[in-house]
Formats: sequence, C-alpha cells, structure tokens
Amino acid sequence: MQLNRRSLLKLGGLSILGLDVDPILGRAKAQGRVTPRGNAKAVIFLNLQGGPSQMDMFDVKFGKWAPENRDVKMTPQGYQFPYGLLPKTAGILGDLAVVRSAQAWETVHSRGQYYLQTGHAVSAARVKESPAMGSVIAYEYLDKKRSADFLPPFVSMNYESSTMYGPLQTEGALPSDCSPLTMDLRDGNLPFVLDANEQARYKRRWEMLNRMDTSRHELDDHAAQGMRQFESFGRAVNKMLTHPRISEVMKVAPADHAAYGGTPFGDACIIARNMVAADAGARFLLVTQPGWDHHGTIYGKDGKGGLYKTCGDLDPAFAALIHDLKRLNLFDSTLVVLMGEFGRTPGELTPLAGREHYADTMFAVFAGAGVKGGRLYGETDEQAAKITKFGWSGNRPLYTEDVCATIYSALGIDWTKRITKMPSGRDFVYVDPAAGTRVVNFREMTDLYT
Repeated sequence: MQLNRRSLLKLGGLSILGLDVDPILGRAKAQGRVTPRGNAKAVIFLNLQGGPSQMDMFDVKFGKWAPENRDVKMTPQGYQFPYGLLPKTAGILGDLAVVRSAQAWETVHSRGQYYLQTGHAVSAARVKESPAMGSVIAYEYLDKKRSADFLPPFVSMNYESSTMYGPLQTEGALPSDCSPLTMDLRDGNLPFVLDANEQARYKRRWEMLNRMDTSRHELDDHAAQGMRQFESFGRAVNKMLTHPRISEVMKVAPADHAAYGGTPFGDACIIARNMVAADAGARFLLVTQPGWDHHGTIYGKDGKGGLYKTCGDLDPAFAALIHDLKRLNLFDSTLVVLMGEFGRTPGELTPLAGREHYADTMFAVFAGAGVKGGRLYGETDEQAAKITKFGWSGNRPLYTEDVCATIYSALGIDWTKRITKMPSGRDFVYVDPAAGTRVVNFREMTDLYT
C-alpha cells in the first residue's frame, strides 16, 4: 500500500460521524440469573445480506418451480440437501447445527439488517444511541484488553451499506473504542500493510502529527464524540500499521484465495480466520456476503446467476473456513453463525421468476465452540411456509434475540445486562424482552450443546 494523505484518511473506515452525546453512561448491570457459557474466544458471523432462500438451501422443498440441477440427495444426517448448489458445504454438515424453525420480525432490508446487527427493534428515538452487537462485545472487552492485542474487538468486512440495506451499525452511545474496524475487500485492496520503504516515512508523519495536534492529548470524556472517535481511530490504525504481525494477518495467500473461491467474500473469510488465529484482540468478526435479494431470476439463466452465483461464492468459502478452523485447532474456541435477515416467499415463483421477502420461516446455522454438529432443529410444511415443529426447548420460533443471547453467552457475556443513563434516559438492555411485537423470554439456545 502506498502511503499518502488520502489513503491514511480512508484506512479502516472507523466511524467518525457518531452521536455527539454526554458520554457518562451508567454501569452495565446483570438483571437475571444466568451463567454465560464462555467457551468461545471469538465469533465469526457470516451475514447473507438480502435474505437467502430457505427452501433451496438448508430446508429443501420441491415443486414445479425447482430446477433439476439442485441435485437434492439425502445426507448421512438424514435430511434432504442440495448437493448441486452447495457441494462443499455438504461435506461439512457433520460439523453444522441447522435450525429450520427460525423466524424474523421484519421484511424490510434496512430494518432487518438493523435487527440482525443489534438484536433490537428499530426505534426512531433510539436508533443513534443503540450499539451493534459487535460494539457491545467490544465494550465488554474494554477492561480485558491485553497489551499484546493489536486488533480491535469488532471487525466488519464487505458490508453493503446502500440505502436499501441501511448503514453498518456501530457503537451508538458507547465509547469510541467500541467502534467497528471496517474493511471492504471488494476493491481488491488489503489495508493496513505498509510497504517496507514506507515504514520510516509513516513513523515521521505520525510523530509530527502528535507534536502538532496537541488537542488530541487534551480529550476527555466530555469532548465531542466525533473528536474522540477520530482519536480512537488514529490510535487503533497506528497500532496495526506498526505491528510486525499485521502483514501475516492481512495476508491472502494464492492457494488460500483459490481454496476459498477466489472472491471478495472468500478473502474476507480468510482474513477472519487469520484474525482468530492471531489471538490479538479480535472477538466479533462480521463478514457480509451481499447479493441474496433474489426478486427476479432466482435460478439464473442456464445455470448462471441468481442462487448459482451466491451459493457458488458461499460454498467454497464456508467449507474452507470450517476446515481451516479445525486444522488450526481453533474450531472448539470459535463460534461460527450463518444467516440472513429473513427468508423468501414460498410456493410458486413471482412473474419475475423470483421470490419476495418473508419473515415466517428462515434458517440459522451454527458451528464450533462446543456446538454439536450433524444436528437438525425444527421442521416446516411442504412449502417452507409455516413452522410445523420448533425442535428445540424454547417451544417457539428461534429469533434474532436468541441468536444474540447465544453469541453473548459463548463469549462469556451475561445477556441480561443493561446499561443505564443512556442519552434518551432509557436503559439499553443487551437482549431486550420487548421484541418486535410482544414480550418474549429470549435466551441462549442451549440445545445446540446437548
């Protein structure tokens, strides 16, 4: 990477346009009597942005609409699976726990992505102060950070932040150190790695900046949040740029690039793997794969486009990630979650040969960190339109809040905590029982481990 003023300002993309509020928050206090599992060091969340088709992937159904080349076969685990769409994933089903009785609260992309990233319903009055799940995790690790850590706890890669999907959710009213580090590998650039001949030049510029910009040393908790975020951004980027191990973390070897599918999503999965392997502070890695919003031509043309494209990109990356986590002895300490913001309408295709947004049925996939693989939870009717069997001890649909509680628990975080003295005057509850339409006793999905 060639170092210049513009590239330095663009590096990482930590938010510097957050909510300018009184930063004196109340303490995070637990409200329930739960014992977090605490068996994971990191979580990799694979966000299938746009809403994947449940009846074509992990909850296969049949109809006149179905293309023949899905190559549906019975798996050794005892359920139908599309080997033609996800051949490599078929080989790791023994490591996966598949939930087919999940349900969403929203059918609008921006609201659904907000829910997926925060575990909370959209509230116009609180949308700017509510933090993302990754930022809550970062907040929990603020006092656990080790001197050797050079990676931020919350990292987001390849998020498509168009108006349709809404912005990436960030730290809200939490401290600026809880901001996500953002990377977009779709432009083919690997950030944070300086050429060897740029190191001395960068060091001089950094030292000059700190000598000239004395205001950076006078910031306190009452300073404007934008300034505090910018300072946090600078410190985080400087530590990464100057750390001797950053090049190994950001390295995408040609063999890995090919094994993971040769795509930006695959490269992001490689970086996520590297960050987990580095054990240098990264705790929640949000890896987004855009393109699942198949309103038209869902099965493409002549076996190309549509699901053939998105599944073709997902399949090698997902399988290689699971294989590598196991090979590197990281699987038992890393929770991997795969899901989108909602499912797609069942039955016949629309006049555009696609499917619309659908909240009543969707899937969620879990692996690693003690999750028992080869398991299937829940059933739906013959069209994947209604849940007919919940298949887990909650005896209801699995919601995003349950997924959040499961993630928090895996990382040793009490999901009943609430933070008082938020700018709105209301508490922020890590997993709020007041959901989209009613109060629900959300909880960790303990069935995954038994």
